[in-house]
Amino acid sequence: MSDRYKTALDLGRDDRFMGTPTDTGMPANLPEVVTRDEWLVARRRLLAAEKELTRHRDEVNAERRGLPMVRIDKDYVFDSPSGKATLLDMFEGRWQLIVDHTMWLDDDHRACPSCSARLDQVGHLAHLHARSTTLAVVSRGPLAEIAAFKARMGWTFPWYSSYGSDFNYDFHVSFDESVMPIEYNYLTKADLEERGAPISEWAQPFDLMGMSVFLRMDDDVFHTYSTYARGTDALGFTSNFLDLTPLGRQEDWEEPKGRATALGAQAGDSGVRYHDEYDA
Repeated sequence: MSDRYKTALDLGRDDRFMGTPTDTGMPANLPEVVTRDEWLVARRRLLAAEKELTRHRDEVNAERRGLPMVRIDKDYVFDSPSGKATLLDMFEGRWQLIVDHTMWLDDDHRACPSCSARLDQVGHLAHLHARSTTLAVVSRGPLAEIAAFKARMGWTFPWYSSYGSDFNYDFHVSFDESVMPIEYNYLTKADLEERGAPISEWAQPFDLMGMSVFLRMDDDVFHTYSTYARGTDALGFTSNFLDLTPLGRQEDWEEPKGRATALGAQAGDSGVRYHDEYDA
C-alpha cells in the first residue's frame, strides 16, 4: 500500500485492527469459542444492529440524492484512445457519470497499487449501463502510460488522461500549491496536517483517491457528489456505485418516490438480466 493511499484512508479511520501475531502467524485476539446457542444469541444481537445500520444507510443515501447540484461551466478536455474527449463525451450518451479519480504515481508511471486493487473489483459495466450510468476512470498520468498499464492489468473500463488539465485539481485529488491551495476531503492543508497527514513532506504534484458523480441534462453537465478517503473503500458493487448517484438504484422503495423507476432494471424484475443479454 502506498504511503499516500494509507494516509488518505487513515484520515477517515477511527479504529484499526492491530492484532498481534502469535508464533503461528495468526492474530492473538481471535473471537472466543462458545456453544452454538451462545453464538445464536450474539448473532441475533448483531443482526439487530445490522438492520439498524441498513436502515440508516438507506436514509443517508436518500439524503445524498437530495443534494443540490452545480453546473460545470469549465470546458475540460481529456485524452482517450479515440482522441480528445470532453466531460460530456465521457457519459457515452447516458444520464449519469461516475468518475473514479485513480492516483497516478509519476515516478513509477503507473497507478497506485491499492487503487489498482480497488479497480480489480469493478464488475461488469452492463449492469450500470442498463441504469443509464457510465463508470470511467480518470488519472493525471499521460495517456500512453495509462494505456500501457491498463493493458498489463487486462482492464476494459474506459480510462481517460487529465494530463495538462485542471480537472484533477478542481476536484481536489491532485495537489500542487503552485496551482491552487491544498484541500482534501473538505479539509484544508492545516486541517490535514493537524490530523497527522505529512502533506509538507510529499513532493508535488501528488495525488490522492476519490470519486465524483455527474448528471447530464441534454448537453449540460452538473456535479452532484464527490467522496474521498474511506468514502471509496466499499465501492465495487453495482448497487454501491448507484447509491452515489442522484437517480439511486432506481427501485420503487427509494426516496424521493418516482424519480427514476421508469428506467427499468429494478431488482427482481425482467429488466435485470445476465450481463451478456442486455444488448439483446
